[in-house]
Amino acid sequence: MPAPELCVAFACDTEDNHPNYVPGWNNCGSDYDKNPGTLNWSWSRYWRDLSECFKSQKVPVSWLIRVDNGPVLDQMLTLFRDKILELKSIGDEIGIHIHTFSWDPELSKWVQTTNPAYETKIVLNSLAMFRRNLGFDPVSVRMGWNTMSSEIMRTLDANGLLVDASAIPGTFSSGKFGKRDNIYDWSRTPTIPYHPSSNDYQSPGNMKILEMPLSTLTSNKSNKFADLVNRLSGKKVLIKLVPIARRLNLTPHRHFYITPWWSSSVYSRIIKAYSKKAIVDGMTFLVGYFHGCDILDPKTGKKNLIFEQYLSSIIEEISSLSGIDVTFATLSEIAKQYGTDASTHYS
Repeated sequence: MPAPELCVAFACDTEDNHPNYVPGWNNCGSDYDKNPGTLNWSWSRYWRDLSECFKSQKVPVSWLIRVDNGPVLDQMLTLFRDKILELKSIGDEIGIHIHTFSWDPELSKWVQTTNPAYETKIVLNSLAMFRRNLGFDPVSVRMGWNTMSSEIMRTLDANGLLVDASAIPGTFSSGKFGKRDNIYDWSRTPTIPYHPSSNDYQSPGNMKILEMPLSTLTSNKSNKFADLVNRLSGKKVLIKLVPIARRLNLTPHRHFYITPWWSSSVYSRIIKAYSKKAIVDGMTFLVGYFHGCDILDPKTGKKNLIFEQYLSSIIEEISSLSGIDVTFATLSEIAKQYGTDASTHYS
């Protein structure tokens, strides 16, 4: 009898430093309160170290490169073209990370748009910039702030994207940081991979693109800590909460989002839950993501050693699972495998 299979993918939202309105990033974050924005790329001096953390353990990464209609535009593609192509040459995946920002002249801020027509325009322009600068089309994507709409999904599908990994099953957000971004709705989405309906991105249908939800712990209990963190988003007091939360093993996330800000205890719970799924179902997928800029400690401006330790320990924990055949792959490799084995209906 073959061993249970666990197929693992790590995606990186690869962009400028977090905006300076995100708590803790006021000194070295990008400034999205002007047009054009002032972008900070200081994390990139540790990009090679971040890449080596995975390469040394023979784990590929899906680097999803930031492109949008502003404030970033194609700056990352032009500034880091050589580095991006180097990563592609060693077997990593180069996909796209699209933010749907729009300049609000009344607020004098870049804010997330929910206008379907403008969302479509941003996606099309971003794909064109990617193609023009790198010479190939992306096949994997994560939308900025985990946003999605049926218009966005149809546009991605029509332009040949194989896989999107924006979904966080069972979650909804009307906005954070003064409701300027983090607007998304995945409250009805399945926890397993699915081909979306052209009329409803949260329902299975006939589109070719595969929605690959982030691995998420199922829970019927309300997460009061997550509610508190959302209420405090954009406020300096949130930074004071972080060390306390770490000591108490608290995190506002139930999904596989690797961040140095909160307790790492949720990662082990997710890994354990999905290894059990693999044993029961014979095969399943474990999908997580992180932000490249978190390799920078915004307080010191130096490398964030906690983040590096988190990443290494997660890879080691997954690799050492007993009785399970673990395969590390890119998002598009998983999508192609799912397309081949879709009749199995992995859960």
